[in-house]
Amino acid sequence: MINYIKLSYQIKRKLSTFLKKIFKNISRPKSKFIFQMIYGFLESKSILLSNIGRALKEDILLKKTIESLSRNLSSFDETNQLVENYIDTIQPFINDNTIFYIDGSEITKRNSKVLEDIGTVRDGSIGETNVNGYNILEVAALTDKYKMPISAYSKVYSNACEDFKSENTETLKALDFIRTYFENVGIKAFDRGYDDNKFYKYFTKNKEQFVIRAKRNRDVIHT
Repeated sequence: MINYIKLSYQIKRKLSTFLKKIFKNISRPKSKFIFQMIYGFLESKSILLSNIGRALKEDILLKKTIESLSRNLSSFDETNQLVENYIDTIQPFINDNTIFYIDGSEITKRNSKVLEDIGTVRDGSIGETNVNGYNILEVAALTDKYKMPISAYSKVYSNACEDFKSENTETLKALDFIRTYFENVGIKAFDRGYDDNKFYKYFTKNKEQFVIRAKRNRDVIHT
């Protein structure tokens, strides 16, 4: 129990130190809410407001905590400011030696049928297709300063949304985001699932450095 309390305190302290860097121009109530949500995720390992509320251990009724979190979620409109602040925080660690690794994954929800905009995904762990779930796209920055990767872009999306076009389109949106905030520094790295002419054209047009693991049927011409 003593070790658990100590670990919980360390998580709160380190999380608070980090979040102070990205709370610029964010009101105190909203800053508190963001801290509560992120700490609740980490402590409860759940996205359910009831579990997050229990993890916060506030001196009020759990119902009141859940209502407060729900109210703040419904009115939260500081996402763009948070993104700007976060990019400003990691910007000093990004340089020409940075490797941006772009990779797609999925969240499977096999037993869920009425979640908002739930689509179908390929379960990469077993190779099964048409499984209920959501797509994830992550861009991780590997730097020469830290051993752990830094998240540069992260998005959960659904192929059931009306504005969804394709997974390649979502990837191109992520690349545009990286180029907007970090210009053309670093090297973009992809697995063979991204061996597509769209990406070769994108990088050559924008004069960016990239590495794509080619498929076996890729034609290579030596000049």
